[in-house]
Amino acid sequence: MTSVAGLGWDPVTRTWTTASNAGVTKVPPLDGQLIVDVPPAFTDASRDMGRMVHRTPGAVLKPGSVQDVGRMVALCREHRIPVAAQGAGHTTYGQRLVGENGLAIDMRTLDGIEPVRRNRVVCEAGALWSDVVITLAEQGFRFRGGLTGYLNLTVGGTLSVGGISPNYQCGAQVDAVERIQVVTGQGHTLWASAAENRDVFAGALAGLGQVGIITQAELALAPLPQRVHTWSVPYSTAADAFRAMRTVMTQNVLDEVYCTVRPPEHDAQPTFLVQLAYYEVDATPPRNIVDTLLAPIEPEHYETKTYLDHVTLDTAVIDGWPVWENRIKPWFDVFLPDSSAEAFVENTIKAMTAADWSQPHGQGFVLLFPHRADRFRRERLRVPRQRSDEFVWLFDVLNSGSTMPSQEEVEQMLTRNAQWLDTAREAGGTLYPIGSQQRTNELWQRHYGPDWQDVLNTKARLDPAGILTPGVGIGIHATT
Repeated sequence: MTSVAGLGWDPVTRTWTTASNAGVTKVPPLDGQLIVDVPPAFTDASRDMGRMVHRTPGAVLKPGSVQDVGRMVALCREHRIPVAAQGAGHTTYGQRLVGENGLAIDMRTLDGIEPVRRNRVVCEAGALWSDVVITLAEQGFRFRGGLTGYLNLTVGGTLSVGGISPNYQCGAQVDAVERIQVVTGQGHTLWASAAENRDVFAGALAGLGQVGIITQAELALAPLPQRVHTWSVPYSTAADAFRAMRTVMTQNVLDEVYCTVRPPEHDAQPTFLVQLAYYEVDATPPRNIVDTLLAPIEPEHYETKTYLDHVTLDTAVIDGWPVWENRIKPWFDVFLPDSSAEAFVENTIKAMTAADWSQPHGQGFVLLFPHRADRFRRERLRVPRQRSDEFVWLFDVLNSGSTMPSQEEVEQMLTRNAQWLDTAREAGGTLYPIGSQQRTNELWQRHYGPDWQDVLNTKARLDPAGILTPGVGIGIHATT
């Protein structure tokens, strides 16, 4: 694949063109490739993991440098061409997509990882977390902010939405970011932190790509554990599982706490499998640590493994699922306050259908991640307001359906998600926006609440032409 000689933008027809007419604006010199005429390059850029929304861009940029991103965003701002940065594609309802004649930027060509310095590492936004964890482990470190279960995601992708891990004391991944490099919607490239260009830092982390494209990130690190001790503890009711997780978290001993919910079998009740992990760095935990905390329940499984074996397990499982990529994935994801989380989870699970449980193929998850409320510090990640000593719970129904869904199947799942979200909001919950919802300004206004005007003002200042990430549906965007 190569860029086309003389490639440019025709402002009259509002299309990318190889013509060299007088009115055509030529594309600036690039270190990478701008592709307009190689159909395979558009297949991935036209879809996401949800497989429910498809939009084909007019051009795909495979940047060879951060400067390429800045050059092309500046061109697109001048001509009001929509732009969407794309990573590994793990959104589910078109958040990463850009419409006809827009520009899709494949960030995966910017995948550099610098050597660790002073317990920090700088990664390019297109680096996969699966590569980051291996590179850090070779130098004796891990990312302090915790890891998502599936690791073949880009650094820029998870930092744009928040990034939630089982590490309940860490907050979100964005809370362990020291600095970011961002190309704003004006085409300006700058570094931002809590002390420098703070509005960019606050607006870009978990900001859904609305004020700029994250191109590099400086991440805080922690020592690599010598071993990881893991336990799986089964419970027959949500109440017992919640009680156990709260007990563990109040002790501040373990490093990971979350719950996977197994579907009911033969008219039995679902099983709430509480997953626990302890990172052995300097001291070996007592073998009966979970027995002490959770007695009289016996762990279903106990294992000791390396850190890399531990964090890569889910990725290997998912990548081994047949036809997984082509199934629709109408995900539902919501944060819940501690006071109502148990009732919401219990009532929702009771009402779940076989399709909600990803039956009959079983390629899906129902998950529950508790976190300390006071560890979430980034402004754009909306979590329920809680006291500092309370917990926030992320509840995920990550189901998948058929490979050739009917429109009725898609609409049923979207209706389900909207109804669940309304109920969650009544219970004080907030949306975690990686899933499948009909996105409107009304949805976002409710989502951001009193900060909605600040969201719009920051976008207007940093993306004045409204070109960035139109698939999210916030504010007024440029159109082709």
